[in-house]
Amino acid sequence: IDIDRCLESQGPFDLILHKCTGLMVKAAEGNTTAIQQIQNIKSYVKNHPSCILVDPFDSIKKLIDRNEQYKLLLQCHLLDSDSSVFTPSFVELTTTDVVTNRQRLKEAHVSFPFVCKPTQAHGTSLSHQMAIIFDEDGLKDVQPPCVAQTFLNHNAVLFKVFVIGNKQFVVERPSIKNFSSRDHTTIFFDSNNVSKPNCANFLTELDAIDLDRTPVNPDIGRLQELGRVISQELQMELFGIDVIIDCETKKYAVIDINAFPGYEGVDNFIELLCDLLNSLMDNQSKLLCHGNETDMATNLKRPSDVIFDRDSDCTKRLKVSQTSAPTSQDNQTCRCAENSDRNANINHREQIKGCRGYRSDDLTSQEDDLDQYQESCDSISANKTSNNIEK
Repeated sequence: IDIDRCLESQGPFDLILHKCTGLMVKAAEGNTTAIQQIQNIKSYVKNHPSCILVDPFDSIKKLIDRNEQYKLLLQCHLLDSDSSVFTPSFVELTTTDVVTNRQRLKEAHVSFPFVCKPTQAHGTSLSHQMAIIFDEDGLKDVQPPCVAQTFLNHNAVLFKVFVIGNKQFVVERPSIKNFSSRDHTTIFFDSNNVSKPNCANFLTELDAIDLDRTPVNPDIGRLQELGRVISQELQMELFGIDVIIDCETKKYAVIDINAFPGYEGVDNFIELLCDLLNSLMDNQSKLLCHGNETDMATNLKRPSDVIFDRDSDCTKRLKVSQTSAPTSQDNQTCRCAENSDRNANINHREQIKGCRGYRSDDLTSQEDDLDQYQESCDSISANKTSNNIEK
């Protein structure tokens, strides 16, 4: 899709798959080109409600700001205070003033050491530039705007929960080694370089004292349930969750959520993605077909005489029968509804054309039925005789 142009002439589209987090960030910063590109997509989806956007901009927007992302996590029932799943204490820092930041950290119960993460979680390479601050002397290294999050020892193991629709996949990755709150200069690092598969980095190598710690085997079912709960909260199909297991409490800590991640380590990702997209379009087709049937029943009036039946390929059978001679009230109804029925029938033909899986020969037959029904109304109005119209 050329998002620099209006999408109307490029369609029709049943579904649009995108990864526009970078554009969304630029648009939020006032970049006019990015604003127009995003608007072109939004306009098409607004004008074509049946077109599926994977994923919705409003849902992704919740993940771009880390502070808002962590606040959202607090709303998930799996992260209740008595749960084994939680998000470490955090606070947004918007100034370099050491006194102010010290007070904000204290109020939010963020303890040393803590990780400083850019507030902007997506869109640029700077989103992955982080720092571990060990004491008050390191507060001078805070680079706002950022989110300070308490660092938890987790034996240098990170679990990525990759979500693809209603499926969840857990992949183990290297992570930051264990640290204490002893005096230590601030450590700056790029999170992408630390958590890559088969990463070799001094930050991921456990110290000798930690090598004897018994590895914690994750509860895969719990991680998958976490993926389902967050998916419902976000209303998203494609995202990843970063989870660590606290060495001391053995609880599961959610430390980040990423929109449309790389899915490294997930076998057959492309096949799984295609299955998801096909499933979304199939479900949308069923909704459209069901909606068309409801609309037709309304447009044709006389609900007691209209029977709908749907077969497996979404085609429709219509039976309209007049079992007794129409009364004068029936005649009056036909005359009054004549113009509105014609317009409704024309609109319904367009709806049928938009129904995925509807065959062209069925469409022609259906249109004939509608024309015959309109002729029947005219005949009833003129002759007061019964008519039968059946497909």
